[in-house]
Formats: sequence, C-alpha cells, structure tokens
Amino acid sequence: MRSSWSTTLATALLVLGAVGCSNFLSNDEVTGNPNQPTSATRDALFVAFQAGQFGVQEYGLAQVACEWVQQCAGVQRFSFTRGTYDIIDTDFNADWAQIYGGGGLKEIREVEASATTDNEIVYRGIAKVWEAFTMGTAASLWGDIPYSQAGPDNPTPVFDDQMAVYDALQVLLDGAIADLQSGIVQTGVGANDFVYGGDAAKWIEAAHTLKARFFLHTAEVRGPPAYTSALAEAQLGISTPLNNFTSAHTQTQGEQNGWWQFYNLSGFGQDVVAGRFLAELMVARNDPRLAEYFAPTNSPPAAPTYGGQDPDGTESAVGASQLQGTRATPDFRQPYVTWQENQLIQAEANFVLGNAAAATTNVNAVRASVGPAPGLPPIAVTSLANVMEEKYIALFQNIEVFNDYKRTCYPPITPFPNPSFSGVIPGRLFYAQSETNVNPNAPSVAQQLATNGFRNDNDPAPCP
Repeated sequence: MRSSWSTTLATALLVLGAVGCSNFLSNDEVTGNPNQPTSATRDALFVAFQAGQFGVQEYGLAQVACEWVQQCAGVQRFSFTRGTYDIIDTDFNADWAQIYGGGGLKEIREVEASATTDNEIVYRGIAKVWEAFTMGTAASLWGDIPYSQAGPDNPTPVFDDQMAVYDALQVLLDGAIADLQSGIVQTGVGANDFVYGGDAAKWIEAAHTLKARFFLHTAEVRGPPAYTSALAEAQLGISTPLNNFTSAHTQTQGEQNGWWQFYNLSGFGQDVVAGRFLAELMVARNDPRLAEYFAPTNSPPAAPTYGGQDPDGTESAVGASQLQGTRATPDFRQPYVTWQENQLIQAEANFVLGNAAAATTNVNAVRASVGPAPGLPPIAVTSLANVMEEKYIALFQNIEVFNDYKRTCYPPITPFPNPSFSGVIPGRLFYAQSETNVNPNAPSVAQQLATNGFRNDNDPAPCP
C-alpha cells in the first residue's frame, strides 16, 4: 500500500491515534498549524478526510457504541466511566471537531466543489457518499445537528431536525449515485481512494446500502414504508463481501488500525475487554469468530476459553477476554458498511413486512459465510431477535449496532443503573461543549436532558 499518499495518511492517523485524551483534535496544534499550507490540492484534501473519518469510525464514538451495547466493557479510567454512562459534554469535543472541521465535512465539501469545477463528476459522487456516511453517523448519535447551514464561515448554524437530515441525506445519496453513474472522469481519484480505488460500481453499491441503513434509522417512527424503502435499496446494495466498504491501514507507524493503536500504542491496552453478553452468546453458539474478536482467557495447550465483563464488573466464570483476536492487527481493515449488513437489513425488513421465508434466506446466507465452509448451520427465522442476533455479532465494533439496539431493543442487555439516565442506556450523546460555547442555537446540557428523555426524534422510547 505504499504510494504517494502514505505520508499524509500516516500523519493524519498518527494524530488520531492519540485517542484517550478528549481534546486530541481540539487544540491549535492540530486545527491551526501555521506550518501547513492555507490551501491544498483536491487529492490531498481527499486523503485527509478519509483518514479523519477512519478516526471517527474507530476511536471514541466506536468505543462508546461498543461499550453501551455490551460488545465491550470498560475496566478502568475513562473507558470505565464511559461504559457506565458517566459522560459530559467535553467528552465529545474531539469527535465533533473531526466530523465538522479538518478531516470532516469542511474538507469533504471542498473536494466536492473542486470536483465540480474540474468536471470530475465521478470523483464528486465518491465525496458525496462520504458526506452522507459522515453526517448520517452524526445524526444517528446526536439527533438534530447542524447541516443545512454548516460550514466554516458560519459559526452559528441552526440545528436541523434529525428526520430532515435523514431526508436530505437520501437526496444527497441519489445525487451521488447519479454522479457515479455518469462515467464523467478527467484524471479521476485513482489510488487516493483508499476504499475502492475509484471503482464507481462499488461506490454505487455502498451508496444503496447506506440509503437502506438510513431508512432503517427512521423506521421506529415511520413504520412499514421505511422498511419497504430500506428493502428496495438493500436489494441494490453491496452484492459480495469483496465489495465491503472498509478502512485502509498498514503496518507503518501512524497508518495502523485505530483499535490496534488504542490497545498497543496509547497505553490503554488493558482498559477495554470483551463484553460478557457478546462473549457468552458467541460461546453458546460455538461461533467461529470468537478467535477473530477475542483472546482466550486461558493458555495453551488447553482448549481456548472465552468470556467477558458486564458494566458493573461482573465477569464470566472463565474471566474476561482481551480484544486481541486475529483481527486486532495493525493492518486490519475495519468494516464500516458491508455485505453482511446489507443482507441483514433485508432480513429485518423482510421479517417486519411479513416475509419470514425471505428473512430466513438472508440470515442463512450470512451464517453460511462465517468461518470455514459450510459456516454456521442454517436456522429458521421466527422472530426479529433471530435477525438482530446475527447482526449484533457480525457488526462487532461498528457504531451501527448502537442504532440497531435503539430501534429493536436487541441485545436484551441489563443497563448499568446510572440514575442520571433513569436506569436505561442513553439514547444519544451530549453536544460538544466546543459547539454550545459558541453557537446560541445549540441546546445546553440541561435543555438536552429535559428534551424527550434525552432521546432523538427517531427513537422516542427507551428499551425496557
């Protein structure tokens, strides 16, 4: 993977690798380096925002989601407090900056504008997919967010309604697909595209899967029409695991997988372990992915044992596994939007719309793909939990599992009894203090807590 982009990627990811300090991207040394040029080429901006969004998907927000759905458990320091919902607004300054500032929406839109000027329409389409992915992630976690007025020249944008943001992203993705189908390329993006190398057909599939994902995000309030739309889009979505939308990492310092950096470079390697619910579920299924996700709690030559920990510190009888399975390597490409997710979106939509047979086909396609052939044995889908169990396991360390939990209440986990959130898992995150300090349109912490039980519009009721 060594090419002209490697130095830029390494620099960006090395900065992001400082996860653990909540201000790792909010200081002037990162956001206002006087030694950096005031303008950059389109390709350099494209490289920078990809690296930035790898950080969004692999560091703080991903770890919050992993802990809150009990795929992971925080053992000490900020990982423990985060897992018990002891959160404050400053915890999210870095994530907010990475979504909206350098390495985020600002540079994505600069790439789109440059591509428009130079008639690089396919290039623009790729950037639009990234914009939708980035802002859809933000809307799912914070609800109402700045979007229609967001930009570096407007420090006080309005907060758009969450459902309006999702509607706008559907339009954006339709435009992205049209751009990608246009075939209009001058020099193109080529190797600067770390995901698909400029392959428009693969980006089109990813765009359809994102559309399906975002329709599901509205299904709790919009009901069957949202599922119908999600199913139609997923049927055009990622068609093979070979077309998965993943990150790009190498063995080179600064370019490594974010979860690996957290464990091996940051000094926090013992702070997060396997979640008890996930580990014990996978043990009960004899799931071959155990060795991919976790390290055994015992030593050879004994047969490996796996376990986890609850947010309250309760461990499995065999102890808690470290997150050091075979995928915990520096160059592991973290999966963001995948064929497995696409199949299980179809399964959920099919089941909710009354087609259990089709849902069974989707679920068993995923089960057959797991581990060495013939994979996991087929099952009959008789409940939504059958579908969501497969997705919960398949999307390990993916932020999307938190959105699935809010919509379906799977997994059936016991929240940590934090009285600040009435004994339930929080439905959203606090807006960054860096935003509320300067933008009068941003609700205060007190206003956020008083609004709809600290839940987003698309998720009006907590799980029991």
